[in-house]
Amino acid sequence: MSAPVTVQAALATELAKLFSRIGRGLRYRTRAARETLDITHSEGELLRLLGRTPGIRVQDAALELGVASNSVSTLVKQHNRIGLVERTADPLDGRAACLRLTPLAEEWVTRLGNAREQAIDRALASLDEADRELLDSALPALKRFAKAMADKGNSAQ
Repeated sequence: MSAPVTVQAALATELAKLFSRIGRGLRYRTRAARETLDITHSEGELLRLLGRTPGIRVQDAALELGVASNSVSTLVKQHNRIGLVERTADPLDGRAACLRLTPLAEEWVTRLGNAREQAIDRALASLDEADRELLDSALPALKRFAKAMADKGNSAQ
């Protein structure tokens, strides 16, 4: 049974605000790591995605990041030139490219990921045990929510 529309709308508004604030906080807290690596937030997101899903195709990366394919293609060309991303022909479709990180980029992704985890760890440490337990108990629902958000059939019409 679904929640009444007003309750669901209020929850949607609150979640949108919270996720936006968390995203801004992570971008702010990891800015030093990105600046040291001389990459933008968008570049960092692409590199992190390639670290999680080696061999992903450009089109799939664009869908996962929620951006246009040509935006990913532009970033990939730039990163390929400076030795961060390798492009190989897709063995199933020679017209498509599969993307992988170079060893240098893998090191960068590790450093950026460490900065993100450290920022989250510091924020968690500032909470009391009861709040940390509430967040922990909400993880299964948040994982299902993230999956629903990533579901391609759940996009705006």
